[in-house]
Amino acid sequence: MPVQAPTLLVVDSDPVLTRALVEELQRQGFMQVLQAHDPASALQLLRQTPVSLVLSEQNLAGSTGLTLFEGMRSDEALAAIPFVLMSSAMQRQDVQRAIQLGIRDLLVKPFTTQRLLERIQRSLQRDDLLTQPRQAQGEERASILVVDDTPENLQLLAGLFRDQFKVKLAHNGEKAIAICHSDNPPDLILLDVMMPDMDGFEVARRLRQHHASEHIPIIFVTALSDESSREQGLSLGAVDYVFKPIDPTLLRIRVRNLMRYVEHRRQLQADLDQLLELAALRADMLHLVSHDLQQSLQQCNEALQGLTQTGLNPQQKQHLQQAAQSTQQLKDLLDMAGEQLSLEAGQRELRPESIRLNPLLRELISELRQRYGDRGVDIQLETALGSSTAVLADPGLCHALFYRVLKHAHGACPVGSQLSLMMIDENPAQVKLLLPVRPENHKPLAAARALARAQGGDVQHEEDAAGYLIRVSLPRA
Repeated sequence: MPVQAPTLLVVDSDPVLTRALVEELQRQGFMQVLQAHDPASALQLLRQTPVSLVLSEQNLAGSTGLTLFEGMRSDEALAAIPFVLMSSAMQRQDVQRAIQLGIRDLLVKPFTTQRLLERIQRSLQRDDLLTQPRQAQGEERASILVVDDTPENLQLLAGLFRDQFKVKLAHNGEKAIAICHSDNPPDLILLDVMMPDMDGFEVARRLRQHHASEHIPIIFVTALSDESSREQGLSLGAVDYVFKPIDPTLLRIRVRNLMRYVEHRRQLQADLDQLLELAALRADMLHLVSHDLQQSLQQCNEALQGLTQTGLNPQQKQHLQQAAQSTQQLKDLLDMAGEQLSLEAGQRELRPESIRLNPLLRELISELRQRYGDRGVDIQLETALGSSTAVLADPGLCHALFYRVLKHAHGACPVGSQLSLMMIDENPAQVKLLLPVRPENHKPLAAARALARAQGGDVQHEEDAAGYLIRVSLPRA
């Protein structure tokens, strides 16, 4: 248990499963465990009470855990709270969205209490995923639990599967439940119905009320062959219902087919863990690009600019200016990559506001000439119409967007040519850049397009009667 006991919030629309999970967490030392049944009640509780971590089921009544996570990330006061999403099945688009938003962990059901505690502690400690790699699940054989009060039946069923799987035996319901709720639960259960003290139906009912056994496949193997008993067994979540006396060949085929589901679930957790680790690596690279390299390049550029002021001959000054220019270009490329990575990683919160395009474009033209010279390219900004055009955009991203497009267009124009810019006050607002020639490389526009689309706009380019046209659009303020 942590030195300072954290407060956890469990979100699940099933009250029985929620109660079981809360009680298990309290037994493990987490005394402050709150409950919510949907995103709305969870968000209300989070705004009222400090919470250290949210543990949410994905499939909520009428909603999803991902919806709750998106609501938290859009609230500055809740955005940093660690979030663990639980599910028996994850849609690919949901996984991608969760990772993009910065999910702390994805947990595939069923899971043991030990695994749950490990993931909670990792999330609470806020350790980088790269510093403490997730423990491999191992390659040991899948396991089957055979539950029957008759020793002969136990041995018969165990003998059918010992050559392929690890086989565990339980002669009553209490022992079966204890095995399923241990740190080493079975992957599949062969369950008799007619047993003293606790029949198989009651065993199945209790297993479905606990996170560790909720999704373990159950096959009823019983002499009860009436239709009502079969319906009762299947209604309790059993995946199959086999009558005694059994057909050994047919039962082995059924078990083998179900074990494919077990292997799929194991692989799903491994795949999710790998995706999370890759996301952590990407975030680490983002930090390197946006901070360490940027700082080093800035220092290098300042040093080069300082040297140009010393007593050097014209050729030496020219070489230093070229080096400073190349350093600045590399810094611009890294800056562009950093903006793109931050958007993809969900680490860039957009803060749109009204931005007038005329002063922004004039500032960028001046900045471009100061950094790279005019190169003999005449940049004309038409202001007769649309001079008061304003867009609704994030200031930092808007500046980066137009600077990328303007720099690309300026660099593509031949010496002695003209680059024309025209603002159009429509909805969406547009800035058109007319080039005399078609650029050889359009890759820089791909990054600019991503910046525009993140703000509800776009970047398009096409042949024009007078040359080549690049059109930037953003929502009008």
